[in-house]
Amino acid sequence: MTTPAIDRTPRVPSNIAEARVANFMSSNGIFRSMGIYRGLWTLRHSGTPHITLSVYSVPDLKRISFKDAVSQTFQKVGQHERSYGPSWSTHWFKVETTIPNSMHGKQVVLQWDMGCEGMVWSTDGIPLQGLTGGDGQERHEFIITKQAKAGQAHTFYIEAACNGMFGVGDGAMVPQPNRYFSIKTADLVVPDYEVQDLYYDLTIVRGVAYDTQSDSPRAREAVWVINEVINQFILEDRDSIKRCKALTSEFLSVNNGQTKGQHQITAIGNCHIDTAWLWPYAETKRKIARSWVTQVDLIDRYPGYIFAGSQTQQYEWLQELYPSVFEKVKEKEKQGQWEIIGGSWVEHDTNMPSGESLCRQMVLGQRYFEKHFGKRARVFWLPDSFGYSSQLPQVLKLSGCDYFFTQKLSWNNINKFPLSTFWWTGIDGTNILAHLTPAETYNASVSVAEFTKCTKNHHDLEYSNESLLCFGHGDGGGGPTPEMLERLQRLKDVDGLPVCKPGSVLQFFQGLEKNSRGLKAYNGELYLEFHRGTYTSQAKVKRGNRLSEFLLRDVEVLGTIATLLSNSSSNLESYEYPVNELEHVWKLLCLNQFHDCLPGSTIGLAVKDVHKDHREIISTALSLRHKAQSSIIETRAQSAMRRKHQEGVIAFNTLPWERTEVVEVPRKETSWGGQQWTRDGFEYVLVRNVPGLGATGYIANTSDICSISEENGAKAYKTDDGCFVLENQNLRAAFNNDGQLVYLLDKNTPDRQLIPDGSKGNVLQLYEDVPIYWDAWDVEIYHLQKYRTIEGDASVKIVSEGPLKAELQFRQTISDKSWIEQTISLTCHGRRVEFSNFVDWHEAHQFLKVEFVWDIVSDHATYDIAYGALRRPTHYNTTIDSAKFEVCGHKYADLSEASYGVALMNNCKYGYATYGNTQRLSLLRSPKGPDENADMGEHKFKYAIYPHQNHFNASNVVREAIEFNVALSVRAAENQDIRSGTIIPSLFQVDPPNRIILDTIKPAEDDRGTCKVLVLRLYEAYGGQATAALKR
Repeated sequence: MTTPAIDRTPRVPSNIAEARVANFMSSNGIFRSMGIYRGLWTLRHSGTPHITLSVYSVPDLKRISFKDAVSQTFQKVGQHERSYGPSWSTHWFKVETTIPNSMHGKQVVLQWDMGCEGMVWSTDGIPLQGLTGGDGQERHEFIITKQAKAGQAHTFYIEAACNGMFGVGDGAMVPQPNRYFSIKTADLVVPDYEVQDLYYDLTIVRGVAYDTQSDSPRAREAVWVINEVINQFILEDRDSIKRCKALTSEFLSVNNGQTKGQHQITAIGNCHIDTAWLWPYAETKRKIARSWVTQVDLIDRYPGYIFAGSQTQQYEWLQELYPSVFEKVKEKEKQGQWEIIGGSWVEHDTNMPSGESLCRQMVLGQRYFEKHFGKRARVFWLPDSFGYSSQLPQVLKLSGCDYFFTQKLSWNNINKFPLSTFWWTGIDGTNILAHLTPAETYNASVSVAEFTKCTKNHHDLEYSNESLLCFGHGDGGGGPTPEMLERLQRLKDVDGLPVCKPGSVLQFFQGLEKNSRGLKAYNGELYLEFHRGTYTSQAKVKRGNRLSEFLLRDVEVLGTIATLLSNSSSNLESYEYPVNELEHVWKLLCLNQFHDCLPGSTIGLAVKDVHKDHREIISTALSLRHKAQSSIIETRAQSAMRRKHQEGVIAFNTLPWERTEVVEVPRKETSWGGQQWTRDGFEYVLVRNVPGLGATGYIANTSDICSISEENGAKAYKTDDGCFVLENQNLRAAFNNDGQLVYLLDKNTPDRQLIPDGSKGNVLQLYEDVPIYWDAWDVEIYHLQKYRTIEGDASVKIVSEGPLKAELQFRQTISDKSWIEQTISLTCHGRRVEFSNFVDWHEAHQFLKVEFVWDIVSDHATYDIAYGALRRPTHYNTTIDSAKFEVCGHKYADLSEASYGVALMNNCKYGYATYGNTQRLSLLRSPKGPDENADMGEHKFKYAIYPHQNHFNASNVVREAIEFNVALSVRAAENQDIRSGTIIPSLFQVDPPNRIILDTIKPAEDDRGTCKVLVLRLYEAYGGQATAALKR
């Protein structure tokens, strides 16, 4: 009978044993030569004659094609001869290798570490694999040949990009323009598969020992196993390697037995590639190719491995720039090892885009997938966006997505999100099955610690015993590595750990539907308690987005009208609906709604890309709108009798209700009404009753342009007590000498003074804005405790006394570096007081807001969101309430009690805060990373206050807010082009027009601009059921 031997050595304390293991497994450090890592690769050769390098350095930071690169003159260079830079430059290396005799018959690998990113190309221009230098997300190895022949030559190219996986930034992520890189490693090596096999086993055993319950029998056994391996390991003794492998294999061969009760993990490979972040779009295009061609190679090497790729913009770039890689991706998708997910054009922000933008993200994305892959994505994949609009479930379900995945809510810094697998309920009651991976990352590395988190952090195990593990290097791309896939093979079924299998995301969700035992529902927005500063950072990006969205809407409405008129006028030169131009600019707009671009958390280079695209969108849209209006004018003029000389304006109304507005004549020095002009010489006129989705002509010097009496007009005056007053038939607003609102009266409710005694509105405040780390992203809860009011330096003056438009103006110093000039106005018929601002802003870590205090009591405020409205609390009763100290809203935030309310509106802002009876609108931030110049310079923006009778639900807030963002478009015309009265009657009418908003009118996608089939998108705007008649 065999009896246990006596261990005559002392028991090693657990902390000392763990340190010993760390040294043995370490890839560097003073004890590396005594550990296992030094044995992973053998027969190392470098330099001539085995490796010869030549280089072509591309000038002017250009990114050139393979064809252009190899046509240049390459210079021979030694490995350590020089460094390469500066930041963002590209250097092409021709690598010529000769197999040494010692490597004959073996797999030969190039180890290349330049500290930056790179792509390996074949001599015939085929991308082969990406490379990533440095530590942390390294990918240094490229297989030259699996069966080497001594003396055989192999030639290939490496395109080296002088940026790391995370750009060229410092600790604050601010790019450093003069980073240089050197070739640290350029060696031929042979893998020692026996040692590597043991090493991968040990990573799992080590994880069981130290990343599970430390006092469990399996963990303590794992500690013994790994220490025994260290005791027996002698690299030069192959028998010792076999004995060590036997120890690890025996340990890992013990499985879970009955797996039904074990937690089930589905592992999916992915590489999250931020479409722009710490790098510009041009570098993203290369990141996509580097990452995805590498995954194609790994799919070939690891049968059963499945990779998921999202963002159709990235697929389109790959198709255009790397067609051979795109075809390989399509082939792997057909084989079932590449999964298309997401469905949207990019992984976009969902808080700030309009409802139509959310729809176009899905239309563009899903149509691309249908065209090139024959199917739509059924899983909406948005792991890294900064909160999720409660409109999403409806949009997703209507676009063909049945499931939603994210993990970002694990970043909450106040309250832990309570669910992992649940039904997410949108504002209309639509439910979509959602999963937040309890591993709390989309960049998992397939470790025991992550497996443990999948069970420990899962909030719904009693209902669903499954979770999704998303593994692979991400943010800067890269994706899974061979090391991860080796661990995955070993972790399929290890006693004491969850059961894991590779699988698609779709299969995972289908399994949830089949196996879950009833799930909880979560209603409303998925608010991220983090990154709240992104509602305000990069204000010009926000302005460009809002303006682009409304201009494209104008083009589609007017283009549809022009096409319909052209179709019915066969004798005229036909108008052609701009299908291709609109598709192009919509793609640009959706691209720039990516979840770091629109939120303003990218480097300055990327911001320049966004501004450039917004300028193109706006310029194109203005041109297309003008063209559509011209076609409409010409079409209607052809059917009118030629008249004597006359001139006037045509007002185009792209909103679906009748409007009356004060507008500027788009010609200088006219005197058509003769009542009021701007300081620049443009005349104000009042245009009445412009039909919704139509146009009306107004002849100069006729009754079309009516005079406004002093009694009915707007006026500005100064009172005896020094207040400045704006007044019309509807409102009276009084301001002190600092431009602060001290009195507001709605004349329809004369007993209601809206400013409480001792309080004010339009109070400019400057808050200290120093977050914990994420500068452009975060504004922290404590910022509300430290601010100062900007006052005492202004001097209000009257600049327009009326009668069409009354205006006050002041200039206020913000600091010794910044100032604001504000014009406050009220038109003769208006119910809004408007505030137009010009700010010269040069601050650091300061946050500019405007505050209004109202004589209103309500425990909630209502905010404009994509195609709807959302209520949020106005108190800090719980930590969930107080965590929403800064929230996102679009065109308005409304504070209403039962019979009265006030809406605070804007034309390009998204950050709001409402506490009690105080409303704040966030105006400008000044973070210093990752863009050190963020928001510096000149800004223009507007906000307005709209007092109204009744609660928000019975008000006209939505229409007023849209009108504030969409002015009537006015064209000057003369002779036969102008006539009095209706030129275009309403294309459509919604009756009644107040609750249901007709937002979108466009040709169907497959109609290709003929307008024989139209898409009309309508939404209920107040948060309930409503009925209306749609009339043509």
